[in-house]
Amino acid sequence: MPRHAAVLLLAAAALAASSCDDVNTRLSINQPTPIHTVQTASFVPSTSSVFAQPVDLFRCPAVAPFNIQLNLVVHAGDVSLVVTQFRLVFTDTSGSQAPQVTLPAPVPTTQFGSALVAARSAQTFPLAFGLGCGTGHTGTLVIIVDTKDETGRMDSGQISVAVH
Repeated sequence: MPRHAAVLLLAAAALAASSCDDVNTRLSINQPTPIHTVQTASFVPSTSSVFAQPVDLFRCPAVAPFNIQLNLVVHAGDVSLVVTQFRLVFTDTSGSQAPQVTLPAPVPTTQFGSALVAARSAQTFPLAFGLGCGTGHTGTLVIIVDTKDETGRMDSGQISVAVH
């Protein structure tokens, strides 16, 4: 091998060895990035138990014989959110379950004025629920709240309220 070819090869090898090491760059690109945990919402009923009130002139299934009312406070976490729907499920003490009642969007907006809960604030939603058509009037009401935050992430949470 000619002498100048060997020197050229040696210079190329030295240049390659002294260039930037991309191993750390590749490792940092391929490493998972930590997810920033965002508290989206919490749900608090006005009371942990409610009393079923009898209804005059009920006609199942159009008008249930008992009605319950409660306020549900939605506390937004670190981001603003919109309540997209409420789902209410009642199970009486014997285990009979009433059909799920859903208040979908835009019903929360129409019914409550606004379904938007600004970040780090709260909004109260008054809820009414008829029961007693095919079930007893004491048991547990489960309220499932579906939300969507300002980034489009959908979430849901649920609470239970005793019905006497």
